[in-house]
Amino acid sequence: MTQLLFLKDSYRKEAPATVSSLTNEGGLILDQSLFYAASGGQPGDSGFLLWSGGKTKIATTFKGQNGAVICVPSEGELCPGIGEKVVQNLDWDRRYRHMRMHTALHLLSAVVALPVTGGAITAKKSRLDFDMPEVPSGKELITSKINLLIARCLPISETWIAKEELKA
Repeated sequence: MTQLLFLKDSYRKEAPATVSSLTNEGGLILDQSLFYAASGGQPGDSGFLLWSGGKTKIATTFKGQNGAVICVPSEGELCPGIGEKVVQNLDWDRRYRHMRMHTALHLLSAVVALPVTGGAITAKKSRLDFDMPEVPSGKELITSKINLLIARCLPISETWIAKEELKA
């Protein structure tokens, strides 16, 4: 199981780790990960690993078995071996855009009181799919409500904010 460092500090950009194992497909599993694994419509993080033998660009990350985060090196990259000490470096600009999009979609789902059936997040554009009989009118009203929530500077955490807090 990989220790998920991003849950403790989502603003951390660099962290040490040790290569725990390698997948048959060439993925790297670290004992602790700064990299968020693709999940819930959000892409996995990217960045690079530094170690005494070189540098490896990480193209993406995804979830493996038993809570492992699998780092996928870019094609043709030299990789560290099992037991190698590495330093993880996050592509912070990309991660931060994903975080902002993710939070914006939570705000949208709080304002549009319909069940969410799907969604996707990218660094430039994101979407939520709602179970709705017809497209609601009043995009301006939805935008206004979201902007009011943003102006309140409500705290954001892994468990997010209580619905009662949003109604206040």
